[in-house]
Amino acid sequence: MTVDLSPLAVALLPLVQAAMLAAVPLLLVWLRQHLVLMQDATLSSSIADCVSRGAGLTYQMLASAGGSVGSVTLTNAAVAHGVQFVLLSIPDALKRLGVTPDHVNAMVTAELGKLLAVDPNVSIAPPVSTTSPASAPAPAAQAT
Repeated sequence: MTVDLSPLAVALLPLVQAAMLAAVPLLLVWLRQHLVLMQDATLSSSIADCVSRGAGLTYQMLASAGGSVGSVTLTNAAVAHGVQFVLLSIPDALKRLGVTPDHVNAMVTAELGKLLAVDPNVSIAPPVSTTSPASAPAPAAQAT
């Protein structure tokens, strides 16, 4: 005995075609979202790499200035230099992902903290004074 399923296939073919046609727009929307997410991930990775380089420039400026971040003016200038590097290097990626200069500043500062944590040659303490105790002014006499 042979079972002929061709009438069933003929009856189901329009339903399968309709389902496939309905799925195509959904598949295209999913594909577009997936590609946008992949592009955003690539841009995010590029930003992270650039922030690391900007923090490296900041660190280099601090290390060459005496190995201390005790000077707020020097530290701010060095961080501003690193932030400027990032802002000028990848402006389109920053704009695309909505990363503001304040975000970049925070990221460079955080990355600088990582660099400072692993290098004992650069300290957070203020630089040691180069004046000797003999050349320091004498304390004023107390009035009694």
